[in-house]
Amino acid sequence: MAINKKLAAYLAERKKTDVYWVESAKLDFAMKLEKQMKLAGLSYANLAKKIGTSAAYISKVFRGDTNMTIETMVKLSRASGARLNIEIVSEAVEAKRWNNKIIPFPTIRSPQVTAVCTTIAEYAVHRASNSEIESRAA
Repeated sequence: MAINKKLAAYLAERKKTDVYWVESAKLDFAMKLEKQMKLAGLSYANLAKKIGTSAAYISKVFRGDTNMTIETMVKLSRASGARLNIEIVSEAVEAKRWNNKIIPFPTIRSPQVTAVCTTIAEYAVHRASNSEIESRAA
């Protein structure tokens, strides 16, 4: 589905602002937290109880109506059975996320070994390492 030129131009302009990237980070965090909550079988009320807050606050987190501290993000992550991971990605490199898909990473002795790649750059590093192993074995 292609977006029209006006919308593409608008989006390109928005991406130049900090507001866009702040909201994008909040949305990314909320989506990952929701996925983790489902995996852990937690409701808003359960999660709220674990960190000593209200279900209404958790609802605000998912609406993007709160400016969370890193401490709050860590608490929410840990209460859901996960950990917070913050990364800085260079704008010079186009890093496309693959949503933590597991990609087979065959080795000579253990073909069932896998690597979790979250970016194209990580996958390229794993592919290069694998090629080097195969060429040494040949």
